[in-house]
This record gives sequence, structure tokens and C-alpha cells, in this order.
Amino acid sequence: MKDDPLRIAEDFRWLFPPEESPAGWWPWFALGGVVLLLVIVAFFLLRRRRTLLPFLKTPLPHEKALKALQELSRHLREDHHLEFAQQVSQIVRVYIQERFGLRAPHRSTEEFLREASGRPELGPPDRELLREFLGECDKVKFARRQLAVPQMQVLHQSALRFVQGTAEQPQPAASV
Repeated sequence: MKDDPLRIAEDFRWLFPPEESPAGWWPWFALGGVVLLLVIVAFFLLRRRRTLLPFLKTPLPHEKALKALQELSRHLREDHHLEFAQQVSQIVRVYIQERFGLRAPHRSTEEFLREASGRPELGPPDRELLREFLGECDKVKFARRQLAVPQMQVLHQSALRFVQGTAEQPQPAASV
């Protein structure tokens, strides 16, 4: 039995390279297909994120300003009138910068209003409301004028009217 031809062939099998199994590549193709499918799904979800993924939507400038003004309204106290005037002014100035692209937070009221007068997005009523609002805030900040709670509420209402009156109107969604 020593010279059995099958036994001899078995001994020399190691001389040849191993045969590649046809199943060696299919897991890689399946993985590539799954990754491609995930990329396509993510693309369409992010493209329609305003309706499908509302938590990814970045808030609009007026939404941020209204939320900050609402939070500020909870802290109306006469002993914090200076901080209130600084904060309400800053909220409106940051809103203007984000909404209209004017560098309001880093300029004086006069410089900013001069630049705003040339902007068609801010109509004369909006500019007048803004001029009165910022003037009152400046009186508190720089002339150390005292404010009672009712006066603080008037300033707060002026800020709300300005933000709501100049808020960007949402565009109707285009049907895809």
C-alpha cells in the first residue's frame, strides 16, 4: 500500500498554490454595497433635513433673538437695570448682524445707524424704532439713567417688536 498512487498525489499537493475559493470577494462587494446604500440614504436625509430631521435645522436669527429675549424677560428687576439694558441691546445688535450682515455689536450706535440708513431691508419705521430703542439703551449704559420695571418692559417690548417686524419670512418649500 505504500505505493498507492492516491497517497503519493496527496503528499505532493503542498507543491502547488492553494486554490482561491470563489467566495473570497463577495463579502467585500456586499460591504461596498452597504456603504454605498448608507451614503445615498444619508445624502437624501440631509438634503431634506428640514422636514425629516428637524433637530438638525439651525435656528434662524429671529428665532435665536426671540428665545434670548424671552429668557431675558424672566430677569426684570430694578436692581439689574444696567445689565438688562446691556443684554437687551446686545441681543438686538447680534440679531441685526446675523439677519442683515451689519456689524452692529462692534460699532457705536451712531456708526451703526448711519450704515443702516443705506440698507433697503431696514425701512424707515424699522430704523426709527431701532434709533429710539438703542438711544434708550445708551442712556442707561452711558448716562447711568435708572430704569424702573415698567420702563424695562417697554424696552423689552420695543426689542420684540423690532425682531418680529424684521424677521425673515420662511420660504415655501419647493416640491421635489
